[in-house]
Amino acid sequence: MAGEWIKMRIDLASDPAVVRIRRATGLDADSVVGKLHRLWGWADVHTADGSAVGLDVDWVDELVGVAGFGAAMIAAGWLEADDAGIRFANFDKHNGQPAKVRALGKNRMKRIRCAESATLAPLEEEKRRIREEELPAAQVATSEPPKRRKRSRPAGGIAWTADAGWQGITDADRTEWAAAYPACDVSAELLRATSWLKANPSKAHKSNWRRFVVSWLTRSQDKGGTNRTPGVRPDAKPPPKAWKDEYRPAPYRRPKELAALTPDLSLKDET
Repeated sequence: MAGEWIKMRIDLASDPAVVRIRRATGLDADSVVGKLHRLWGWADVHTADGSAVGLDVDWVDELVGVAGFGAAMIAAGWLEADDAGIRFANFDKHNGQPAKVRALGKNRMKRIRCAESATLAPLEEEKRRIREEELPAAQVATSEPPKRRKRSRPAGGIAWTADAGWQGITDADRTEWAAAYPACDVSAELLRATSWLKANPSKAHKSNWRRFVVSWLTRSQDKGGTNRTPGVRPDAKPPPKAWKDEYRPAPYRRPKELAALTPDLSLKDET
């Protein structure tokens, strides 16, 4: 025996093949499904692969008690018949032990997935709730513009504004800069820096004004200092002299002038 149950779909009554059998035999859908259940159950018990040797369509009609039922099944494609006997189409797909094993395995996996979903659902909900709690709260839109962060200035630091000029520069700073940049007049360079900052207001926002002053004095020192000659660096060497500046030819002298300079030499008169 292949088993004590057979596989049947829950929507079998609306299958087009059942509709054709119902119209051919004059039965209602429930009667057709019941007689199919009887016929397939017999095949599941008494055959191994759905083949019944020695039986014919008339025997199918006798089993279900309806004339023309076997012919209607053949027309619907659910039964095959020849001189050797009858065969139920797609028997291995829906009946037999392998088909039942597949069906049981499918149902078992479905139950396992349902159980896992029922178990994991509370955990996923808890994880979602925790993630929502950890997210930062959404910012509420207001009509007030965001406040601009003010740059902190260290105590005793150097600052500059267009109205007040330089602030925070001590005598010790001036003495240190004068020693470090001997070619620079510190007061004059600070005035130059003020004029440059007023002419370039977009660059007059510094976070470290001491570094700006030191950089300014460094560049001035490298270029020759405050009272430098335009275009001349303090470490520039004089250009080399040309050969024509080194060579000075003697002035041209007439023969009589040369004779006066050298009385010991006698010169012949020119002919």
